[in-house]
Amino acid sequence: MKKKFQISDSPEILNENWDRLANCYFQKREFLSLLHKFNPCKQRYYELYNDDLLVAGTVVYTLKINLLTFSYFHLPFKMKVIGLPASVATPPVIGESVEFEYLVNEILKLEKGLTICLNLKADLLKSKVICLRTLPTIIFRNQFPDFENYLMSLRHHYRRRIVQMQNKFTGVSSKVTDCSAFCQTHYELYLEIMKRTRTKLEILRLEFFQNLPDNFVLTTHYHNVIMLSWQISCKDEDTLFFLFGGMNYQKRNSFHSYHNNLISILKFCIDKKYKYIDFGQTAETAKLRLGGELEERKMFIYHPNFIIHLMLKLFKGLFSYAKTTVQGKIFNDQVYY
Repeated sequence: MKKKFQISDSPEILNENWDRLANCYFQKREFLSLLHKFNPCKQRYYELYNDDLLVAGTVVYTLKINLLTFSYFHLPFKMKVIGLPASVATPPVIGESVEFEYLVNEILKLEKGLTICLNLKADLLKSKVICLRTLPTIIFRNQFPDFENYLMSLRHHYRRRIVQMQNKFTGVSSKVTDCSAFCQTHYELYLEIMKRTRTKLEILRLEFFQNLPDNFVLTTHYHNVIMLSWQISCKDEDTLFFLFGGMNYQKRNSFHSYHNNLISILKFCIDKKYKYIDFGQTAETAKLRLGGELEERKMFIYHPNFIIHLMLKLFKGLFSYAKTTVQGKIFNDQVYY
């Protein structure tokens, strides 16, 4: 069986079987095309074939990233990234898992300089790269017929806390639309979050949000005519993904806007009968208190220069996510062994 590579500079010309290998919408050509157009970062698309059969693929892009994201220091560095050029926790490599190591190893031979691979579910190439931990994502498993049933299933402390936060949203109106309604005010609240986010990779353009397709839902919360917060979720088969948000920080504490934003996602999931919510990779404590569960993500860094690679290995604690969050007992019937 002969292995061969194809490297493309556009998702439009990827093999028609690419989407069949993808496990998630964010890995598919439609979303990659959107990113290619509205978040250009020198994307190249690697396809691995066994004979003429596509068996694996991934995206590589170039971006200046703070190498010390998980420390208190700032060291922006231009690097190659194996991953999706958007802030999603979706694993970067599609296809047959037995081919992943071969594909990634060949990419490391071809790509020069510092390379980072993000959001893996398991370590790859342990003997060659520096394996690290990155931000986990938080998954909520929906087993509830309605929101009231969900509330009653919570232990008293957590139920009371949610009710108290909901009371802060009294008088707030919420509007659910497609993303063509995304306006400059939405974008300014997005930028407010980006200013405060230490773990951001990129800042997306206004046009990106406005051109999201119909499987993306924009929910906006208003007090009178003042926009308090918003969030965009993506519907993908039985999972609802929380992707982006914006916050009016002057009003945040008065309305408990961040937590009520999360509650609105939870309500939407339960009402529309999705099995899961992928809450994303930030604010672990708040999402766990709603009943989410941690799902670990891995990353690695690599440099072909032996001396540089050794230095990176010596200081790998600066690049790895070290926080450990304890999973509490949220629901009345939870038992831990």
